[in-house]
Amino acid sequence: MRVDGITVESRFFDGRTKTWSAGPQLDESVATDPSLTPAFAGQVLEAARRAHASSVGVILHIADELATSELKPELDNPGALADLRSTIEVDPKAVLDDASVSTSDNSWRLIPYPAAGSEAIATTICISRRWYTFLDDLRIFGEEHNFPIVTRGISAPLMCLLSLADLKQDAVTRPIIAIVPYPRFTVLAFFNEHGDLRLLRTLQHRGQRRPSNLRHATSTTAAALELADPEIFIFNVGEQADPQLVADVQIVFPATSIREVSWAGTRYQNPSSGVTCPEPLIAASIATAAETPLAVSHTFTVLRGEGWASQDFLPMEKEAAELYPTKGEMKLLRSARYARVAFAGIAALALCWVAAAVIAMVRQPEWAFNAENAQVGKQRLSMVTGERTRIDHWDNLLEDRSKAWVSMEMLSIMFPERSGFLAKTFVHSIRTESTPGQAKAGFIKEWKITGLAREQALERLATLNTRDGISAIFNEVARVTGNDAFKQDLPSRSVVVNVRTLENSSYKPGPEDEMNALDEATYPFSFDLTITQRFESSDPMAVTAAKAP
Repeated sequence: MRVDGITVESRFFDGRTKTWSAGPQLDESVATDPSLTPAFAGQVLEAARRAHASSVGVILHIADELATSELKPELDNPGALADLRSTIEVDPKAVLDDASVSTSDNSWRLIPYPAAGSEAIATTICISRRWYTFLDDLRIFGEEHNFPIVTRGISAPLMCLLSLADLKQDAVTRPIIAIVPYPRFTVLAFFNEHGDLRLLRTLQHRGQRRPSNLRHATSTTAAALELADPEIFIFNVGEQADPQLVADVQIVFPATSIREVSWAGTRYQNPSSGVTCPEPLIAASIATAAETPLAVSHTFTVLRGEGWASQDFLPMEKEAAELYPTKGEMKLLRSARYARVAFAGIAALALCWVAAAVIAMVRQPEWAFNAENAQVGKQRLSMVTGERTRIDHWDNLLEDRSKAWVSMEMLSIMFPERSGFLAKTFVHSIRTESTPGQAKAGFIKEWKITGLAREQALERLATLNTRDGISAIFNEVARVTGNDAFKQDLPSRSVVVNVRTLENSSYKPGPEDEMNALDEATYPFSFDLTITQRFESSDPMAVTAAKAP
């Protein structure tokens, strides 16, 4: 619905098919005569049921009045916008600079000024509550007939301003002035060169076709805001714009581009809908943002995305609203009907499953087990357990902890062929470390190697004398032989190496190419190498300390 002080237009919009159709006819007397509301509501309800709708939303576009007023100066805090938005709905006097306002006859909402440099963070929009009784009667009528009727009273000029993002397709490089004339008032919106709102004001017509002070108000406001060479958009909302209005603006801004808005070619003109004004079509497509440079400005992003332009000026009283379930609660109630059927089905399936499980259990051979045979089974289990214990015990004792061929492989890896070494003795021993009270005992493996070395072998001896060097040798032995006893990546194992190097007293210098690898006199150095590897009692290869079972 749309009311502008002269006519009342109503159209049906089916959200499922996106189609428009004619609505019930009425005039402005319905706002003051509640007895006319039931007939109108009955026609709405009948049309909704014919369309198989489950609910009706009545959106009233209020275009017969609009006034602005200032906030209290001490509330000029951008971070408090959200709190001010909710406060002005319940306590306007706490927000408005005018303490003489009537909260029972008027409704106020906040509109932010996102533009940088604005003197105020927001302004307030005032609309009278004379249409509140009409909307409330519609809600009551729907309740009496058990059919949801949801209402919303929004400001038509604010909704109309959203279309500016579609109308200006090119880049925003200059300030913009939007002039939206209605039969009883004209709205002026001033935007900076970034497309952000600087000021919103209204001019009352006071019985005339256009405001007498339009020329003065437009020029002085643009000068005060320092909006040089602005683009001007004059909207047509319901009827052709007054030619004299365009001429007045042209006198003030002779060098400025003035565009009289034509809705042709935009998504806000639909000849088949029968809608003569753009606001209902704008509201129907508000969820889809325009893809223009102006649409991504901060002002149009918050006006559309945060719902500033579509605020409800005539909502249901809070006490009455709390009696009705929310949309989420309605969905929950609807789901509960199916949930009961689902729970019943689940319970039946559970009973069937339990019954099938009981039947399957009774059919098992174990169900007919004879208690007298339990002792025989117990003795057999004891025998198997004892045998398993003996096997585990001897498997542990026979663990591959130290094999001679693996130690010899380690010797060949430590001293490769032609590496400048001559090994003379190689002794390997292993002993356990018993710890009282523990089930397993750790053990120590030791290798003692003596031999001779030439100059080029000293560097390798120095490397073997480090933890990293000997660990690398052990890991290589484990990789080559597959013997896990040489792995050094377990915290329960450690390896220590000690190398002592001396001069060979029998050394006789000579040409290197004449030296025999087995001739001890050709080696200038002798060495003693001791490697000690320790296995803790927590190691997987620790020896079982208990006696054999």
